[in-house]
Amino acid sequence: MSVEDWKEQYKKAIEEWKEGYKKAIEEWKEKLEEFRHQIVPGALEGGVHLIPSLPPKISLPPFPSTFPFHGGRSNVVASRIGDEELRSIDMMVETGLFETRSEAVAYLVTEGIKARKDLLDKVSLALEDIRRLRREAEEQINNLRKKVGLIEKQDRPSTSLEKTCPKCDRNLFELPKDIKVCPYCGTKI
Repeated sequence: MSVEDWKEQYKKAIEEWKEGYKKAIEEWKEKLEEFRHQIVPGALEGGVHLIPSLPPKISLPPFPSTFPFHGGRSNVVASRIGDEELRSIDMMVETGLFETRSEAVAYLVTEGIKARKDLLDKVSLALEDIRRLRREAEEQINNLRKKVGLIEKQDRPSTSLEKTCPKCDRNLFELPKDIKVCPYCGTKI
C-alpha cells in the first residue's frame, strides 16, 4: 500500500468515524431530551416512584481499526513505564482513539521511531562499524591463536558439526538448534 493510498484510507476511515460520532451524539441528545421531559412532570407531581431511571449513557462508535499500525504486529515487548505515560495511554484508550493499551503503545512507538529516524540512522551506521570491528578483532585473535599453536590452522574442510554464520563467520555450533538468526549480526541462518 502506497503512502497516498494509506492517507486516503485514513481520511475515509476518520470521516466515517466522525459521522458515526455525530450520529451517536444526536441519538444521545434525543434520549436526554426524553429523559428531561419525563423527570419534570414526575417531580411536579411529587411522586418519587414517577422519577425515571438515570439518563442514558452515550455510546460512541469505536475508532476505526483499519490502519496499518493496527495489524502485522506479532512481537511482544514487556516494558516498564511511568505513571504519567500510562495516564496518557489510558486517556487515548478511554476516548476510543485505540481499543487497547497495546494498540496505543504500538502506535506511539511507531511514531517515535519515525520522529527519531535521524538518530536511528546514525545508530545503524555505528552498529555496522561495531560489527565490522568485531569481525576484524576475532580474525586477529584467531590468527594469533594459530601462530601460538592454540588452534590448528584451518587447512581442513569444516565438518557438519561446525555451524557458522554466513555473514560474520562466527561459530554458532553451541547455539540451540532452533535459533534461526545469528545473535551477533542478525543474519538469518
